[in-house]
Amino acid sequence: MEQSPEAPADQSAAGPVADTRPLTGAEERTTGSRSGARNYIVPSLQLYEYADSNRHLEYTSGAHFVSATSVVGRLALQHVKRTNTLALDYMGGGQFYNNDPSLNATMHQIGLSETVQGHRWGLMLGDRGTYLPEPSFGFGGFGSFGGLGSGMGGGFGAGLGNLNPLYSPNQSILSGRGYRIGNSAIGQLTYSASARSQFTVTASYGLLRFEDATLIDSDNRVFAAGYNRMMTRHDTLGVLYGVSMFHFRGSGFGFDSHFIQLTYGRQIAGRLSLDLAAGPQVSTFKSQLSGSGQSYYWNAHASLRYRWTRSDMGLSYSRYSTAGSGLFYGAETDRLELSFDRRLTRSWSGSINPGYSHNTRLSQGTATGTKGSYDASYARAGIRRSLNRYADFNLNYSLQQQHAGSGINQANGTSLVRHVFGLGLNFHPRQIPLD
Repeated sequence: MEQSPEAPADQSAAGPVADTRPLTGAEERTTGSRSGARNYIVPSLQLYEYADSNRHLEYTSGAHFVSATSVVGRLALQHVKRTNTLALDYMGGGQFYNNDPSLNATMHQIGLSETVQGHRWGLMLGDRGTYLPEPSFGFGGFGSFGGLGSGMGGGFGAGLGNLNPLYSPNQSILSGRGYRIGNSAIGQLTYSASARSQFTVTASYGLLRFEDATLIDSDNRVFAAGYNRMMTRHDTLGVLYGVSMFHFRGSGFGFDSHFIQLTYGRQIAGRLSLDLAAGPQVSTFKSQLSGSGQSYYWNAHASLRYRWTRSDMGLSYSRYSTAGSGLFYGAETDRLELSFDRRLTRSWSGSINPGYSHNTRLSQGTATGTKGSYDASYARAGIRRSLNRYADFNLNYSLQQQHAGSGINQANGTSLVRHVFGLGLNFHPRQIPLD
């Protein structure tokens, strides 16, 4: 779950600010911000030392720990005017392996959102991008700044919402070491027909590109239209229709998935945000391998966020047709993720963050029509101690593992396991007001 920067003391009494994102929008709704802090910039710097048991993300039978160092900088910005809101979050740095400099790498993640809200009309333009040396699923290279989960939604702050996985290039299979670029550009138009009714129209373009030529580059375009109706102060119903169009570069294969979702949301500012969506989907395939055809599936998405006085919890589940993470020409993907953060004492806090994904290859994307699957999971746990106003000490552990099911050929076994132990220092000033 994204962590918003700490609010200045003179604004902390403003109370929670409700999240006004639409139920059928591209960004997941939250419980709202903790305070009235509006215009700020927060830079921070992290130094992180860790031991990595499987630096190549290989299917091996033993652990071979090597040590590494990462240096990561972060910049979070939010600027709110009467009708405009700008949010930016950037993290970037480098990994340096002490005994294997060939694995030294840079890593970048950026999120940007500009929202314009009039009396009835609203416009949101956004972008999420990553440049990483390995898959984003459970990626721990940013240390205590947070993991990325399976897409590009996790780890963002500064008022940025997590993207619905429908709009994110899928990276929930551990496809080995190698640079990859993931990006999703979003445009969303809203119209409030009344105080209780709202329409949304959303378009996105996502891409996934790999340095490794054996992996499959993909493009994904999504067009969706939705209607939201507020039934009570806290409850909203909606319906969403859309089409997701997948294309695989140089393959002659692609497919379009038309879907309908019925949605329900409940939101209590500062405490609870619950979104549920599910419905049927029909996929139409066009392939030089197996001709054309149709398949029918169910799609679903659920997001729960709950906030206590000392704790925050986030739980999300999604089931969609995806591009296959560079290993499949399309997949049916189930993904489940949990995050829990708790302030233990005045100086100590802890967090846990497990995730699981199941990817089944679409049989239409193979010459033989055979299926195959990967089951991947990760778990992260960390504890943080505040040293003073401007520095924290962190201890972290992360686990990644994957099992290749029947229909998948792996020369060195079917199970991948990776352990990473780390400690680091995070240096940060208080929020710098922009007003």
